[in-house]
Amino acid sequence: MRFSVSILGVVRCGAAASRADGSPHERQHLTGTSLALAVSLLLSACHGSGGRLAHAAAGAPAARTLTATPPATYRPTATLQELMQFEIDSAADFIWGSVGAIVTQAGTLDRRPRTDAEWSELRGRTLVLVEATNLLIVPGRRVAGRDFPPDAPGVLGASDIQRNIDEAPAAFAAYATSLRVAGLAVLSAVEQRDAGALQHAGEALDDACEACHRANWYPHEIIPALPAGAPASP
Repeated sequence: MRFSVSILGVVRCGAAASRADGSPHERQHLTGTSLALAVSLLLSACHGSGGRLAHAAAGAPAARTLTATPPATYRPTATLQELMQFEIDSAADFIWGSVGAIVTQAGTLDRRPRTDAEWSELRGRTLVLVEATNLLIVPGRRVAGRDFPPDAPGVLGASDIQRNIDEAPAAFAAYATSLRVAGLAVLSAVEQRDAGALQHAGEALDDACEACHRANWYPHEIIPALPAGAPASP
């Protein structure tokens, strides 16, 4: 850009001189001289600039190689037990309680979200559940802060659950994925505001929870027989 301005400045000086003199021959001579001078200045500038640029390039330090920032190390704080208690269980209970038929002496109550606020809150609870399935499989998360013993025949304590998960992390991750899929089905029903689909998705969510619990928490649960004479459940 500076070179172009210099040429124009020289040409304009020649043109001004030619206008001061009325001779066509002298105007042509001046104009030619101006152009020759401009070209000479341009070549000189390019040569000088090229030398300076070459010198600067030769003396410039090598470009620093950009290195990728190492990924942040996962630092789980909550235990699996706490994630279940404060995020997954509470969100799932809210989902299950939001839709269904409640039979009372006065009749059957059809429970479902109806207002914008109710659908919005349900969506928020569902998002918490879905995202918590990712937290379940963060490496290094412990089952519990303190060991707890089995509380019934066939039910595992914290140390046994931890050992099973550590020995087969892919299997545990598969259960978490199944729970996520079920949660996403609930989210889809909520976003469509379809109470019927919400109820079916809630049942699938319960199945996903139960499958994981049976595999990792109470795989050999023993359900005691009913006392003699007790009525069977319908």
